[in-house]
Amino acid sequence: MLHPLRWVAVACYAIALFLPAFQGSDLKGYHVLLFGVVGLVDFNLFFGLPWLANLFFLWSFIQRTGLIRTLVLAVGLLLATPAFLIREVPAEGSGALLPVAGDWGLWLWYASFVLLLVDALLGRRASLMPPRRNVNA
Repeated sequence: MLHPLRWVAVACYAIALFLPAFQGSDLKGYHVLLFGVVGLVDFNLFFGLPWLANLFFLWSFIQRTGLIRTLVLAVGLLLATPAFLIREVPAEGSGALLPVAGDWGLWLWYASFVLLLVDALLGRRASLMPPRRNVNA
């Protein structure tokens, strides 16, 4: 395990799935993950782009090192940012819209992207460093 930040990021992501995503709504992170794809179908950028960011998170987690991983995470972070501009979500069972603001789940979800990006940047720095010489040999 080169950088434990990778696993801290995954833990933050997993915890965020069970926390409230928005104040003023009963939506948990897993609700948003399951139904966020509707934003793509409905061409709602504020819901669709953050949902796509989850795919970039997964893709970057699968990548071990390299510039591609860092770039994928940077794009994922950019795609995740419009989630903070969501001000209304559909009410459960009706066509009404509820006014909302970001809650702990949203912030922790976003922090998982930041932590994974920091891990990728540390990995890039570590891969650019020259190998250590064994002084005891």
